[in-house]
Amino acid sequence: MRPDGLRGMGTIRIPPFRFLRRRARGVAAVELALVLPLLLLLALGVIDFSRAIQFNNVLVHLTREGANLAARTTEQPAYILKALMDTATPLEMNSAGMMYISKFEGRPDGRARLVAQYRPPSGGKGSLTSGLVQCNGSWSAGTCTPNGTQVVSLPVALNNGETVYAVESMYDYTLLTRYVVPTLPTLHSLTIL
Repeated sequence: MRPDGLRGMGTIRIPPFRFLRRRARGVAAVELALVLPLLLLLALGVIDFSRAIQFNNVLVHLTREGANLAARTTEQPAYILKALMDTATPLEMNSAGMMYISKFEGRPDGRARLVAQYRPPSGGKGSLTSGLVQCNGSWSAGTCTPNGTQVVSLPVALNNGETVYAVESMYDYTLLTRYVVPTLPTLHSLTIL
Protein backbone atom coordinates (compact mmCIF):
# COMPACT_ATOMS: atom_id res chain seq x y z
CA MET A 1 0.00 0.00 0.00
CA ARG A 2 1.12 3.52 -0.74
CA PRO A 3 1.87 5.88 2.08
CA ASP A 4 -0.91 8.32 0.97
CA GLY A 5 -3.55 5.60 1.22
CA LEU A 6 -4.37 5.39 -2.50
CA ARG A 7 -4.53 1.97 -4.09
CA GLY A 8 -3.97 0.88 -7.64
CA MET A 9 -3.09 4.26 -9.06
CA GLY A 10 0.47 3.37 -9.95
CA THR A 11 2.95 6.03 -10.80
CA ILE A 12 2.15 8.99 -12.97
CA ARG A 13 4.40 9.19 -16.03
CA ILE A 14 5.31 12.50 -17.61
CA PRO A 15 5.81 12.22 -21.39
CA PRO A 16 9.39 12.64 -22.53
CA PHE A 17 10.40 16.05 -23.91
CA ARG A 18 11.22 14.49 -27.29
CA PHE A 19 7.55 13.82 -27.89
CA LEU A 20 6.61 17.41 -27.05
CA ARG A 21 9.33 18.76 -29.39
CA ARG A 22 8.10 16.57 -32.27
CA ARG A 23 4.56 17.70 -31.68
CA ALA A 24 5.62 21.38 -31.63
CA ARG A 25 7.50 20.90 -34.92
CA GLY A 26 4.36 19.49 -36.48
CA VAL A 27 2.29 22.46 -35.33
CA ALA A 28 4.92 24.87 -36.68
CA ALA A 29 4.90 23.10 -40.06
CA VAL A 30 1.10 23.40 -40.29
CA GLU A 31 1.25 27.09 -39.33
CA LEU A 32 3.92 27.72 -41.97
CA ALA A 33 1.84 25.93 -44.60
CA LEU A 34 -1.11 28.16 -43.77
CA VAL A 35 0.81 31.47 -43.63
CA LEU A 36 3.37 30.94 -46.43
CA PRO A 37 1.00 31.63 -49.38
CA LEU A 38 -0.03 34.94 -47.79
CA LEU A 39 3.60 35.92 -47.19
CA LEU A 40 4.56 35.03 -50.77
CA LEU A 41 1.65 37.04 -52.14
CA LEU A 42 2.67 40.02 -50.01
CA ALA A 43 6.31 39.74 -51.18
CA LEU A 44 5.26 39.50 -54.85
CA GLY A 45 3.02 42.55 -54.38
CA VAL A 46 5.92 44.60 -53.03
CA ILE A 47 8.14 43.45 -55.92
CA ASP A 48 5.36 44.26 -58.43
CA PHE A 49 4.89 47.74 -57.02
CA SER A 50 8.65 48.38 -57.18
CA ARG A 51 8.84 47.19 -60.79
CA ALA A 52 5.87 49.37 -61.76
CA ILE A 53 7.58 52.44 -60.28
CA GLN A 54 10.80 51.61 -62.16
CA PHE A 55 8.95 51.08 -65.45
CA ASN A 56 7.00 54.32 -65.00
CA ASN A 57 10.25 56.21 -64.39
CA VAL A 58 11.65 54.79 -67.64
CA LEU A 59 8.51 55.97 -69.50
CA VAL A 60 8.82 59.47 -68.03
CA HIS A 61 12.46 59.67 -69.14
CA LEU A 62 11.52 58.40 -72.61
CA THR A 63 8.90 61.10 -73.12
CA ARG A 64 11.18 63.84 -71.81
CA GLU A 65 14.02 62.79 -74.09
CA GLY A 66 11.64 62.38 -77.03
CA ALA A 67 10.15 65.85 -76.57
CA ASN A 68 13.63 67.33 -76.21
CA LEU A 69 14.83 65.65 -79.42
CA ALA A 70 11.68 66.50 -81.39
CA ALA A 71 11.77 70.18 -80.40
CA ARG A 72 15.52 70.76 -80.72
CA THR A 73 16.81 68.59 -83.56
CA THR A 74 16.09 68.13 -87.23
CA GLU A 75 15.90 64.33 -86.94
CA GLN A 76 12.86 62.64 -88.41
CA PRO A 77 10.26 61.63 -85.77
CA ALA A 78 10.37 58.00 -86.98
CA TYR A 79 14.11 57.88 -86.21
CA ILE A 80 13.61 59.45 -82.77
CA LEU A 81 10.83 56.98 -81.91
CA LYS A 82 12.81 53.95 -83.08
CA ALA A 83 15.91 55.03 -81.16
CA LEU A 84 13.94 55.62 -77.96
CA MET A 85 11.94 52.39 -78.17
CA ASP A 86 15.03 50.28 -78.91
CA THR A 87 16.93 51.65 -75.91
CA ALA A 88 14.14 51.54 -73.31
CA THR A 89 15.49 48.67 -71.23
CA PRO A 90 14.15 46.92 -69.14
CA LEU A 91 10.90 47.62 -71.03
CA GLU A 92 9.93 45.59 -74.09
CA MET A 93 8.58 48.63 -75.94
CA ASN A 94 8.57 46.91 -79.34
CA SER A 95 6.14 44.24 -78.13
CA ALA A 96 4.26 45.70 -75.12
CA GLY A 97 4.63 49.48 -75.55
CA MET A 98 3.96 52.34 -77.95
CA MET A 99 5.09 55.93 -78.41
CA TYR A 100 3.52 58.88 -80.25
CA ILE A 101 4.91 62.27 -81.21
CA SER A 102 2.21 64.86 -81.92
CA LYS A 103 3.08 68.21 -83.49
CA PHE A 104 0.75 71.07 -82.54
CA GLU A 105 0.46 74.67 -83.68
CA GLY A 106 -1.14 77.41 -81.59
CA ARG A 107 -4.35 79.15 -82.70
CA PRO A 108 -5.55 82.68 -81.82
CA ASP A 109 -7.96 81.26 -79.20
CA GLY A 110 -5.08 79.57 -77.31
CA ARG A 111 -6.07 76.07 -78.33
CA ALA A 112 -3.82 73.77 -80.38
CA ARG A 113 -4.28 72.48 -83.91
CA LEU A 114 -2.84 69.05 -84.66
CA VAL A 115 -0.39 69.38 -87.55
CA ALA A 116 0.87 65.79 -87.66
CA GLN A 117 1.15 62.71 -85.49
CA TYR A 118 3.90 60.10 -85.67
CA ARG A 119 4.30 56.56 -84.37
CA PRO A 120 6.89 53.89 -85.14
CA PRO A 121 6.31 52.47 -88.64
CA SER A 122 7.16 49.00 -87.35
CA GLY A 123 7.13 47.64 -83.82
CA GLY A 124 5.11 48.68 -80.86
CA LYS A 125 1.77 47.44 -79.67
CA GLY A 126 -0.81 48.87 -82.08
CA SER A 127 -3.71 48.54 -79.65
CA LEU A 128 -2.20 51.26 -77.43
CA THR A 129 -3.58 54.53 -78.78
CA SER A 130 -2.75 58.10 -77.93
CA GLY A 131 -4.52 59.40 -74.85
CA LEU A 132 -4.04 63.04 -75.87
CA VAL A 133 -5.36 63.05 -79.43
CA GLN A 134 -6.10 60.43 -82.07
CA CYS A 135 -5.35 61.59 -85.58
CA ASN A 136 -8.47 61.43 -87.77
CA GLY A 137 -6.45 60.98 -90.99
CA SER A 138 -4.95 57.86 -92.46
CA TRP A 139 -1.63 56.41 -91.30
CA SER A 140 1.15 55.93 -93.84
CA ALA A 141 4.71 54.87 -92.90
CA GLY A 142 4.20 55.94 -89.28
CA THR A 143 2.83 59.42 -90.13
CA CYS A 144 -0.71 60.75 -89.95
CA THR A 145 -1.80 64.11 -91.30
CA PRO A 146 -5.26 65.00 -89.98
CA ASN A 147 -8.21 65.46 -92.31
CA GLY A 148 -9.36 69.04 -91.93
CA THR A 149 -8.68 70.95 -88.74
CA GLN A 150 -8.35 68.87 -85.60
CA VAL A 151 -8.26 71.12 -82.51
CA VAL A 152 -7.47 70.07 -78.93
CA SER A 153 -7.07 71.89 -75.63
CA LEU A 154 -3.66 71.41 -74.06
CA PRO A 155 -2.95 72.04 -70.37
CA VAL A 156 -1.24 75.31 -71.38
CA ALA A 157 -2.63 77.90 -73.78
CA LEU A 158 -0.50 78.40 -76.90
CA ASN A 159 0.32 81.65 -78.67
CA ASN A 160 -0.87 82.01 -82.25
CA GLY A 161 1.58 80.14 -84.52
CA GLU A 162 3.58 78.63 -81.64
CA THR A 163 4.72 75.05 -82.34
CA VAL A 164 4.98 72.43 -79.60
CA TYR A 165 5.61 68.70 -79.56
CA ALA A 166 3.78 66.27 -77.30
CA VAL A 167 5.44 62.90 -76.75
CA GLU A 168 3.45 60.05 -75.21
CA SER A 169 4.62 56.63 -74.14
CA MET A 170 2.40 53.78 -73.02
CA TYR A 171 3.25 50.33 -71.71
CA ASP A 172 1.09 47.30 -70.90
CA TYR A 173 2.55 46.27 -67.57
CA THR A 174 2.30 42.57 -66.76
CA LEU A 175 1.93 41.94 -63.04
CA LEU A 176 3.75 39.11 -61.30
CA THR A 177 0.54 38.66 -59.33
CA ARG A 178 -1.63 38.63 -62.49
CA TYR A 179 -3.34 35.43 -61.31
CA VAL A 180 -4.65 37.24 -58.24
CA VAL A 181 -5.23 40.71 -59.75
CA PRO A 182 -7.09 40.15 -63.04
CA THR A 183 -6.77 43.64 -64.56
CA LEU A 184 -3.40 44.61 -65.99
CA PRO A 185 -2.47 48.29 -65.72
CA THR A 186 -1.30 50.41 -68.64
CA LEU A 187 1.44 52.83 -67.65
CA HIS A 188 1.33 56.21 -69.44
CA SER A 189 3.54 59.28 -69.62
CA LEU A 190 3.15 62.59 -71.50
CA THR A 191 5.62 65.44 -72.01
CA ILE A 192 4.81 68.60 -73.97
CA LEU A 193 7.69 70.82 -75.04
